[in-house]
Amino acid sequence: MEKQYREELLQTQLETQESTFYQISQELHDNIGQLLSSTKLLIGITKMGIEQNDFTYVPDTISTAEQTLSKAIQDLRSLSKSLNKEWLHQFNLVENLEEEIKRINAARNIQAELLTQYEKLPLEPEAQVMLFRVVQEALQNSIKHAFPKHIVIQIKNTDHHFELSIEDDGRGFDIDAAKKESLGLRNMEHRIKLLGGTIEWKTAEIKGTAVLITIPVKEQPV
Repeated sequence: MEKQYREELLQTQLETQESTFYQISQELHDNIGQLLSSTKLLIGITKMGIEQNDFTYVPDTISTAEQTLSKAIQDLRSLSKSLNKEWLHQFNLVENLEEEIKRINAARNIQAELLTQYEKLPLEPEAQVMLFRVVQEALQNSIKHAFPKHIVIQIKNTDHHFELSIEDDGRGFDIDAAKKESLGLRNMEHRIKLLGGTIEWKTAEIKGTAVLITIPVKEQPV
């Protein structure tokens, strides 16, 4: 009875969270998103007016504001999708990794690259979300602690499983010591285990780190 109670309580919490996220998603998209789009439109009209009146140049502040608003609108749409229940059912790991790569490269201090033999992985969307969180954790660890110049994510196709690796050329670390101190690394192991896969780290102080993930699949790749 206690187990059933806890399961029911968890389900209720998840349903409440889901409903709240949906409402926030709609608010972001319908109200804040529209306000930002209107502001961008007004800036665009002002910019055109300046150019049509033969002013010598458009102030850099206006161009920068327009670019910043475009980025804010793009980020807001991504956040709105992530809070929407439908987003989960349509989640594509490859597409989201491509966006993650763009964000890393936008900072211009690290060159990141995605090499994949898949356009869409042969996994359920929920499993792809879980795998995405693991990759995100690996990327954050690399950027925060290893200070690499390059990061490469590869996804390879095999007969009965696929392999995903995240490699950097930054500082390596003591994996055994890190696992004792880092909840993040243990969470990565736990999530990959739930997916029926394996994860291992290959690291050396002057050779960087490689995170190697293998996930079995029950169907042929798409």
